[in-house]
Amino acid sequence: MCAAMALFLALWMGTLLTFCHAAIYTSDWAIRIRGDNDTVNRIAEKYGFTNLGQVGDLKSHYSFRHHETAKWSTVSNREVTVSIAKETQVEWLQQQVVQRRAKRNFRASDIYSINMKTKHLPAVHLQSNPTHTMHSNGCQTHMNIAVAWKRGYTGKGVVVSVLDDGIEREHPDLKPNYDPLASYDVNGQDQDPSPNYSNNADNYHGTQCAGMVSATENNSQCTVGVSFYARIGGIRMLDGDVTDIVEAQSLSFSPQYIDIYLASWGPEDDGATVDGPGPLARLALQNGIRTGRRGRGSVFVWASGNGGQRGDHCSCDGYSSSIYTISISSSTWRGHQPDYLEQCTSILAAAYTGGETEDTVQSGTSLSSSMAAGVIALSLEANPLLTWRDVQHIIVRTSKAHHLIAPDWHINGAGFKVSHLYGFGLLDAESMVKEAEQWKQVPSQHECVEEAPIQLSRTIHPGSVLTSVYETTGCHSKPLQHVVYVEHVIARITISHSLRGDLSITLTSPSGTVSQLLANRPLDNSTEGFHNWEFMTTHCWGEQAAGEWTLKIQDTPSQKRDNDELGVLKEWSLVIYGTAEQPYRVRRERARSAEMPMDSDLTEEYSGPCDPECSDDGCEGPSPQQCVTCLHFFLKFKNNTRMCLPECPRGFWGDRRRCKRCYSSCESCTGSRSDQCTSCLPGYHLTEGTNTCTATCGDNYYLDHDANMCRKCRENCLKCTSYSICTECKPDTSLQGNRCQRSCAAGSYRDEQEGTCKPCHKACSTCAGAGVEACNQCAEGYLMEEWRCVSSCSVGFYATEPSPEIADGHRTCRRCDASCFTCVGPSWGNCSSCSSGHSLQEGMCAVNTVCTDGQSTPFFLCYMLARSF
Repeated sequence: MCAAMALFLALWMGTLLTFCHAAIYTSDWAIRIRGDNDTVNRIAEKYGFTNLGQVGDLKSHYSFRHHETAKWSTVSNREVTVSIAKETQVEWLQQQVVQRRAKRNFRASDIYSINMKTKHLPAVHLQSNPTHTMHSNGCQTHMNIAVAWKRGYTGKGVVVSVLDDGIEREHPDLKPNYDPLASYDVNGQDQDPSPNYSNNADNYHGTQCAGMVSATENNSQCTVGVSFYARIGGIRMLDGDVTDIVEAQSLSFSPQYIDIYLASWGPEDDGATVDGPGPLARLALQNGIRTGRRGRGSVFVWASGNGGQRGDHCSCDGYSSSIYTISISSSTWRGHQPDYLEQCTSILAAAYTGGETEDTVQSGTSLSSSMAAGVIALSLEANPLLTWRDVQHIIVRTSKAHHLIAPDWHINGAGFKVSHLYGFGLLDAESMVKEAEQWKQVPSQHECVEEAPIQLSRTIHPGSVLTSVYETTGCHSKPLQHVVYVEHVIARITISHSLRGDLSITLTSPSGTVSQLLANRPLDNSTEGFHNWEFMTTHCWGEQAAGEWTLKIQDTPSQKRDNDELGVLKEWSLVIYGTAEQPYRVRRERARSAEMPMDSDLTEEYSGPCDPECSDDGCEGPSPQQCVTCLHFFLKFKNNTRMCLPECPRGFWGDRRRCKRCYSSCESCTGSRSDQCTSCLPGYHLTEGTNTCTATCGDNYYLDHDANMCRKCRENCLKCTSYSICTECKPDTSLQGNRCQRSCAAGSYRDEQEGTCKPCHKACSTCAGAGVEACNQCAEGYLMEEWRCVSSCSVGFYATEPSPEIADGHRTCRRCDASCFTCVGPSWGNCSSCSSGHSLQEGMCAVNTVCTDGQSTPFFLCYMLARSF
């Protein structure tokens, strides 16, 4: 007995020592099910889950919570996973794990954790105006935001949502622009995204970011956002357990309504972590760029990271190195590199932050990415038809490098100046809105995947460089995958190595551009290497895809290395994204003169081809913005320019060839009034018979989820969940099962065919119809078991005690734990008999083959083993 107790204590102490480093499993499962809502709910109930609903905008993906699984555990519940996976409609599932996520504010690695000690609410002051024409030292700033304002752009009509620890919707700087339709509390599952300062007094991060984007003007608060008329929302998702489900819900919330998602957080910036989005978050990003903004793609803006002081490299962050996100780094007002700044090849551009002449509390890539989101909002106001890739192209073409100081500026093969610290340079708001005004959408994106052959010598020797060369045609033989002009390039690499931080990796393009995919990370002591990790570079933007791509991996041994195991490049592949056609014309600058132009300076009349959307009246250039008149429809912009279109985009309707906006809640319409909607934006439902879009269905209506319509309930229903299922009745009728019928006496039901009241089955005290399965409540001496009344519980069920919280105080039969054959209660410790191959020991069922060898193994270990199989 003493030996058994000693073994138990040893195991328990080991668990305590490893708890902080182990994966923390929750009681939530992500699950993909093929079927309707009834199928989903049936499966959830069968296996003891509660269906918490669809995960964000991800169709067929649901969040399930298991009643009898601990909220947190270092051990996964494989028994539940294996059981439910046997259902033929279940296509995929995963028990959720708590993710470690850091806010990218002024602290280098501020991991969110709940502080249960109540703190005083800090005074929240939003960033003071960073965009005035002159900086405090007298030098003009280079982001030209004030110039964009002078052109009339303020972010009006654009919706930005901040994914963070919440935002103060009543803050005087935010209240005028706050948008409840772009807001949600994922942590609390309600509509209010306000921060919870009682748990963590540092929960002002999201509010600061929101203020930088859209703090209102002229409210005597001495602050203004970059896009001060943009609508601003907040998704509260960092103030609790962050799981793949939480991230996916946040990234896919209302994608047809929200234009820009701002995320100023990510994996730990500790110089040792390699982490990125899980399967659901990755799917949310993919769906967002494919279907968001009515097919033009959601714009995801991400802070690149604050781990510079710890030698971190943002290529190890799968969020900021995704092709679907715009990764933003920071520069001080004087163009210097902040000490917290990370470098990598996925950074697209930079924006200002605090530093040399600013309060250091307001520094960090969070503030820079917030400023970038505001600048992008100005660009989307200038041209709401921009796609997610158009936005990235405009950033590449207009960002300025000359003000930023970096040792590694180089010009790539397409003529773009680029750096590992700042991407293509500092964002320029004036240039971006001007480019957006006349922008023509880039050709469709192609994806070329090339599997590089593994050479015979793939060992990575210490102190040397392993080189692997692959020559590609850019998938020339596959028209739908053919890439000529590069946008993003991914090297998908698998390496085994005894000390990951000693590795550095470069990729050289056919044009000679060298991308440092990974630099040495002194704090990364992991022995896990990389498994299909995607290193992404934007440095080859605009170059030709065809030719030799060279991967080089160098192992620089550190002193702390204590084994001689050699690293191995197991496999790598090249994924090239881009277009088969030139994405835009090369424009030539024309000389300007204040004097009367000479004949040679006069613009010659255009004689080239017109865009197909131009009418027979001709054009002044090849783009759809240069038609004299339009063949079909046109969209008019603020600067009095217009673009010819074959049809009006979603959210607009055609009025004598001009595309006009629908009512704010309509996705499509026949006019601008609220009762002329034909479909609704997410969060709204079309009301049958009125053609209006409402956030909730009123009395006498129910929500048809498939059609996204509020449909009329059955006659006599005041409220219902479907046409045939009433939940509340009109006066003079009563609820009989699922129908509202004229009242009958207790113990009887109304037979509509005969128009008379008939007695219920003897097992029922009240009922909705004939038969034992039509009981609403059971008669004395009977118990409710899965919607029927029985005299005693079936095998595998146990009888509950009367409770006002259960079946209106009547006794019911509940399922036993899966480990029991019969039981007296809900727990795995309440078994009264076991299935074949198991033995009953102290109320628990243990596997005979594990614990029948005559040894004195403690029972609780037997049971743990039994449940792990």
